Amino acid sequence: MTLLTRVDAYSFKVHHNFPEEAFLYMEFQGTNQQRWAADYLKAKAGGRYTGTCVALGGASIDHGVNVECGAIGINRIGGDKPDYVQDVFINHPILPFSWNVVGINVTSYTHFINLKKFDSNGDPLITNNYNAIDGYAYNTTYGFQEFGSLDSLIALGLNSSQFSINPLGCSDSACADYISVGLGVNENPTVDYMQNGSTTPLGSAHGAKQLGSDDGTNYNCLSDTAIIGNCPDTGSQFGGTYQYPNTCPGCGSNISNFFEGNQDWVIWEPSYNAATFYFNEVWLEGLASRNHSLQTAPIVGRYYNISGDQLLYPALTHHYSGDIVQMTHVWISTGYNHTDIEGWAEDHYGNRSIGGSNPNENFENYINSQAYSNMRQNRYNLPVGNVAKIILEQTFLTYHLRYRSGYDKMSSSNTGVWQNVVVWATQNVTAEMALVNEKAVMDLRKCRNSATCNNL
Repeated sequence: MTLLTRVDAYSFKVHHNFPEEAFLYMEFQGTNQQRWAADYLKAKAGGRYTGTCVALGGASIDHGVNVECGAIGINRIGGDKPDYVQDVFINHPILPFSWNVVGINVTSYTHFINLKKFDSNGDPLITNNYNAIDGYAYNTTYGFQEFGSLDSLIALGLNSSQFSINPLGCSDSACADYISVGLGVNENPTVDYMQNGSTTPLGSAHGAKQLGSDDGTNYNCLSDTAIIGNCPDTGSQFGGTYQYPNTCPGCGSNISNFFEGNQDWVIWEPSYNAATFYFNEVWLEGLASRNHSLQTAPIVGRYYNISGDQLLYPALTHHYSGDIVQMTHVWISTGYNHTDIEGWAEDHYGNRSIGGSNPNENFENYINSQAYSNMRQNRYNLPVGNVAKIILEQTFLTYHLRYRSGYDKMSSSNTGVWQNVVVWATQNVTAEMALVNEKAVMDLRKCRNSATCNNL
């Protein structure tokens, strides 16, 4: 297993298994409506594992799984695809290698939801930067203040990097394969995933990778200082922790502030923003508006003319649905056994056989998943769009799991604890993704005509 495989968020095979589990649950254990929704998706894709095929692309060729077909195969691809589309669009100004070469996913800044009020030292965290619930900087992660921690090292790396602000305009040879599998989506988390009004200054695109390197704009810590200083920029202090980014927008153009880093901490767009982007802008609207808020007019009639390959659009939401059953994605830390438990999950549940009975691999249980589905508040009557409510409900369940005896994997390297957590995650994410699939179909069905389509 390659290092890249181990540190992909909840690992490559696991991200393939989760959506497959959800689809099989819908077919064989779900409600009549879920079974009907599964039949709709199979009809559009031309089968379960045969019919329309889609490619994962990029570095996935190393895994031997690059093209899959049918409704279930497309769901499997969607579970992994966001990682492979995003990571290449970065340039580090100091280090002579790309972060993803050593297994550090740039996509980590869309894999988290912040519910923490305090960091690991007990200092309060400010979590209301830009997003309604949890816009925040890498510097406020749970383990950031610990000397030499993974969190602090990744914060240094990301905040010293420049990100492309025009991925489809990239002419660098490294971008070609990623652009070709990018679904025609001008995918850029710094602008695309802002489904709730967040704002991030970007500047203009420069160079082959179309990097946003203007002084005074995200993301490039070094552009705002005359000398290479301490990155990431410190921002403003609150409760003993420097955590406010973007405290002085435009200061880079003021000569009196020339020696001050002003605003370039990487802002983590939470995973529900990324999931909602794919669900609303790509699946429901069919790329029609790209204005970061759901418009119901483009949805009308899509129920009848969805093509098989477009089933990948809602499936991309599954990646983030899977991320937030990972405890450290909700306790905002890249440390605390994060990559270790994901590698462990890959070696166990990642190798499960459908319908098998190996207790070290087959963690699925559709009876339990049915119970988890039935207890969700956000199962029915959600307006068109709004998939974030399903994901946030799962997030709160994951957050509180740490308080359950025998489930705190952050403070334990006991693999028995890890198995408890991964079994719980597998059975919960099956319910969560089934609800997302069901909603994806039913939202289109509601919008068969304009009279029944609303986003109230």
